[in-house]
Amino acid sequence: MFTDTHANTLGWLLDERLATLDGVQCAVLLSTDGLLHSRTASIGHDQAERHAAIVASLRGAARTYSEEFSGGGMRQLLLELNSYVCLVTQAGPNALLLVQTTGPDVDLAAIAHQMGELAVSVGDQMAVEARTPVRDAQAAG
Repeated sequence: MFTDTHANTLGWLLDERLATLDGVQCAVLLSTDGLLHSRTASIGHDQAERHAAIVASLRGAARTYSEEFSGGGMRQLLLELNSYVCLVTQAGPNALLLVQTTGPDVDLAAIAHQMGELAVSVGDQMAVEARTPVRDAQAAG
């Protein structure tokens, strides 16, 4: 089953609940395997896809770290860069929510709190269907 990454189904929700917060540059909803689902209007489609791919690899590293050192699973990733901060949290089944801040000195607690509330209140709507291999495509390869 192909997912149309141009649909931006929940972009309005990300704009309403996250893009309006002080300090939020953009937000991206993605599948745990790196497919873009939705994005705020403040980020273009191609850039959002790059965010999704990179965050999926970071999540994979965090999952491996958790398994190796009995961490119990990933709740949130925080990537602190010189110019801004990137927060990633579980947003529903097979879904991750990324927020990039406008700078390094924003109110991270308020942003993380809103991300958590969004995931709890509408996590079922943000769920992303897990991809499964298509048998015909595998047989043809």
